[in-house]
Amino acid sequence: MAGIKFVDNTEDEVVIKGTPKVPFNMSKKVSSIEGTDVIYFIDKNWGLANNLQSKMNFNSLFPTELNFCEITIPIDRV
Repeated sequence: MAGIKFVDNTEDEVVIKGTPKVPFNMSKKVSSIEGTDVIYFIDKNWGLANNLQSKMNFNSLFPTELNFCEITIPIDRV
């Protein structure tokens, strides 16, 4: 008789305290013509290395650099 193995792939969401500081070369900023709406994009590898994956939208990519995806929280570009 075959057994059933259950693998739990759910991850606990990482709590991010404060605003993440992202280097300029690892981030992009897109704003509306009026300047009211701002969307930030960060390098996927940098975001994963810094535990920001729970706040990254991997379906929304930067138009000219596909290694950058949207981050759904505000960031400080340093």
